[in-house]
Amino acid sequence: MKITCPDCDTSYDIKAELVGAEGRSVKCARCGNRWFISPRKESLAEAGPLVDEPDAEEDVSASEDWAEIDAETDGPDDRVTEEEKEAFAAPPRPAPAPARVEPAATADQDDASRKTVDIESLANRRKIQVNPNKMRRQRDWSTLTRHLTRQNLRRVGGALILFLALGTGGTVFLVRDAVVKEAPDLASLFKFLGFQVNLRGLEFRDLRTFREVENGAIVLVVEGTIQNIGKEPVPVPAVRLSLRSEEQQEIYAWTLEPRALSLAGEENTRFRTRLADPPDSAADIQVRFIDRHKQQANLQGQ
Repeated sequence: MKITCPDCDTSYDIKAELVGAEGRSVKCARCGNRWFISPRKESLAEAGPLVDEPDAEEDVSASEDWAEIDAETDGPDDRVTEEEKEAFAAPPRPAPAPARVEPAATADQDDASRKTVDIESLANRRKIQVNPNKMRRQRDWSTLTRHLTRQNLRRVGGALILFLALGTGGTVFLVRDAVVKEAPDLASLFKFLGFQVNLRGLEFRDLRTFREVENGAIVLVVEGTIQNIGKEPVPVPAVRLSLRSEEQQEIYAWTLEPRALSLAGEENTRFRTRLADPPDSAADIQVRFIDRHKQQANLQGQ
């Protein structure tokens, strides 16, 4: 069996019978270390891997080995016999030289050559032309897509509906006269919203009302101007005047026909009317246009 000093790793070959069943204490002749050897441990160590061959300096003579070991043994069981001296005097077995691994080297060479071929082929490949503007456009589009989330779409949709409503309302407001001409019922809607609808293209300006005394009687005088607000000629209708009480109840009404039958674009005409002995309960006066044929029909009915 083979024993090894735990301090200096010097190995000795001895017979297993010298150790005995219970083991024994020995001392290294090289470093002087003393240790206990057990048959079980030494048998396990002997089954392990071989150690390197000791140097020439580690070889010791049989007389020196036995002199040191014999001095350190204790008791009658530690006596060294001639067989033990011969066992310790035997030089340790040299460890076998490691085998050469040729296939591995060949495989490494193959891998190196393969890598060299791959690198050369990659170097000879055609270079890829990268368009930075295309990548920038793709990044910009992806950023825009990320920002157009569901919430942003709702906001854009709401703003679009609002703009459409405002545009439609503005268009209807600008052409409200034409709209009311096609749908007269909408006139009340525009009036409720505070917008006057003028279908005739005429309006009253510089209206004045005052009282005069003539031959001891009170006379109510109403005068003003009829203005064509368009650029096209329009017919001049009759004018209806009505006196109303404080409760907006009509008390008295009469009509007049202006001298001008039509007005050219942006042209005007004056009118004046007098009412003798007006009612004392009259609080205000209302002036509006009325068609001439309706005024004539009212006179015929009277």
